[in-house]
Amino acid sequence: MIVNISLGLIIFGYAGWMMVRHIKKSKQGKCAACPLHKSCSGSCSETESTSMTEMK
Repeated sequence: MIVNISLGLIIFGYAGWMMVRHIKKSKQGKCAACPLHKSCSGSCSETESTSMTEMK
């Protein structure tokens, strides 16, 4: 019983934390939440299209 409650709390706690993190990143905007925002000289959409072109 205690194990079930503990697992439930861990699962729901992690899900809640991920939702909060997602909402905070979505409020920052596209480029601010991008992991490459510090080294990116252009917009994130240009970086994504360049990466996709290089992958082909």
